[in-house]
Amino acid sequence: MVFLNIKKSIALIFTITLSLNLSAQSTNQNSLCYKVTGPGLNAPSYVFGTIHLISKKDFFLPKSTETAFKGCKTLALEVDLNMDKATKKEVGKSAILPNGKSIDDYCNEAELKAIKSFMADTVKISGLKIKLYSRLKPIYLQSILLKEQLKGAKSYEETFAKKAKKNKMNQVGLEAISLQMKVLDTIPIATQIKDMVTSINQGKAGIREFNEMIKVYKTQNIEKLHELTISEDSGIANFEDVFLNNRNESWIPVIEGLIKKQATFIAVGAAHLGGEKGVLNLLKLKGYTIEALF
Repeated sequence: MVFLNIKKSIALIFTITLSLNLSAQSTNQNSLCYKVTGPGLNAPSYVFGTIHLISKKDFFLPKSTETAFKGCKTLALEVDLNMDKATKKEVGKSAILPNGKSIDDYCNEAELKAIKSFMADTVKISGLKIKLYSRLKPIYLQSILLKEQLKGAKSYEETFAKKAKKNKMNQVGLEAISLQMKVLDTIPIATQIKDMVTSINQGKAGIREFNEMIKVYKTQNIEKLHELTISEDSGIANFEDVFLNNRNESWIPVIEGLIKKQATFIAVGAAHLGGEKGVLNLLKLKGYTIEALF
């Protein structure tokens, strides 16, 4: 994402990506990592809240999290990053606008000028690269432009996947990548373009909002992260259910199957952890004990 308006930037960065009622043991202090124990488990498993893109200077991993990770046999991310060539091809195809179109075909003159000027003047992209990027759906274009602007972005998911490979851990996804693509496709192209132009017009204000969101993440306050994600109107129909609640519920049986088999480290967008229908509370309702790590 570029620097989207604060609601959508938080929503999509923390999910693809309040009124929580957990026991005090898991929520009275801030943490991104939670130990899961309980009936049917031979060893503890862990749930960690990620942000899908962050600058290298802001990236951090608490020592307790690294220790927990090393004790696990399986890494479970929202999607398995070890995709075969056919799946990668489908992902790439899904990110491209249909029927050979580009953003030029969806923007009015003012919108197109704002986007192209931003790409050339601010992100310093030119020539063939602009032409290629213009074929992407706006939401994917925004993600690429944000990564270009951060100049040294880092991904928690990729970091965990590399560590898992080094430790010879199993790697699985809680859902198919095709499902995530389908969810993102529920956002109309017109909405994606409008949001992109709004963020461009915000200029430095958008950057400040993004940085404030990163500050909240670094406090490890999952309550606040969830609150920021769902507060006010995101402009996306049924956002909380489509992007958070429905996916959380579908993950629980998958998570249960994994943690009953062996110690599993589960890393998903931080916004999925909080809330009455968040992953932590859903696991608690299943009878598991949730304990924050510090």
